[in-house]
Amino acid sequence: MEVEIQLTAPQEEFVFSEESRPAIIGGLGSGKSRAGTMRLLYLMMATPGCNGAYYMPTYDLINLRAIPGVEEDLVSLGLKYTLNQSKYTITIQGLGMMIFRSYDNPNRIIAYEVGHSVCDELDTLPIEKAEHVWRKLNERNRQKIGVINTIGLVTTPDQGKSGFVYKKWYEDRAEGYVLIKAPTYSNPFLPDSYIDDIRKNYDEKLASMFIEGDFVVLSENKVYHYFDRDELHTDRELEDDDIEIHISIDFNVGGCCSTVTIYDEFDEPKTVEEFVTNDTHDFVEYLEENYHGREIVVYPDATGKAGSTNAKKSDIAIIKGAGYRVSVKLANPRIKDRVNAVNKLLSHKEIKINTRKCRRLTNALETQGYNKNGEPEKFTKHPAIDDWNDSWGYFIARRHPIVRPGNANGKVKIKGV
Repeated sequence: MEVEIQLTAPQEEFVFSEESRPAIIGGLGSGKSRAGTMRLLYLMMATPGCNGAYYMPTYDLINLRAIPGVEEDLVSLGLKYTLNQSKYTITIQGLGMMIFRSYDNPNRIIAYEVGHSVCDELDTLPIEKAEHVWRKLNERNRQKIGVINTIGLVTTPDQGKSGFVYKKWYEDRAEGYVLIKAPTYSNPFLPDSYIDDIRKNYDEKLASMFIEGDFVVLSENKVYHYFDRDELHTDRELEDDDIEIHISIDFNVGGCCSTVTIYDEFDEPKTVEEFVTNDTHDFVEYLEENYHGREIVVYPDATGKAGSTNAKKSDIAIIKGAGYRVSVKLANPRIKDRVNAVNKLLSHKEIKINTRKCRRLTNALETQGYNKNGEPEKFTKHPAIDDWNDSWGYFIARRHPIVRPGNANGKVKIKGV
């Protein structure tokens, strides 16, 4: 069947690439995922009988983005298909089967063979995990189809120059590994405010990365490289009329780090105090002795759900049992998301710290670096530098999370002729 496809320039280069390992490295909203599903459909149409695999970080993303996108394209092309939702497969009449798999657990990528694959957002993983996923994908990509087997990659450059994608497609770049740039503005179907929203939601370095699709160095400086104690200092202290206060806590045996933040009349957060307690019971007693009569919201480490202080009660249950409001999710945010949320506020100067009252937090923000794996340094003796940054980060990630802009209103169209 002759097919007319409306594509952006980077999408077209990727969809029709004859290389064995093409990668489209793009900004947010650049149409990467649509390029991925288009490429897989195109290759299956060019090689009837070939099975294809589409990989994403989670099954939630597969259900929300990958499967609906493929179904929409199949309808536009007039191709008949059968969706098996429970097995995450789409069988396309006259062509083959498209298999959808999550790589959150790479060891489950087994028991099937395909001729072509596309991997979506691999660079969200640290380098060692990404290498493991890439090996598993290659093991499945072995169906004999009479032509070269291919694996395409579509991703934002989340790990920068310390990640697997930069190493594989830029530094090593073996034969067949071709890199295609797709900046956000290459997609003409985005809302006018889309790029401005990215700049508002990220610090300057990350905003540039997520717009241009560039690999940047994320670990050459300190973790919180936008922190400046002079620019971000406030003389503000806790006052009697500060009724509502926000307190973070990072649970550790031998030292639980906490920070105290208030909001001023302009709704700007100001962190004005810090303290250390021995355990959760000590933390609750400290709140009663020092902040009695105030409305307190606690932002704890989510691992406190596991129950480390008392065999019958979790840390969070103890805090709730004392009558305090608790803001927590089922799991802590990803370290990268927490760091990005903090750096966003620091770079836009949207939070202030009383550096005289919060000496240990100030020192931690100025000191913590990255380890050899490109991850924030961790220390074993508590309370430590990373404990202070983790604690403060739990509060910021809950109250001021990174919010990625929504998908484009316009759609790239596929039309069968």
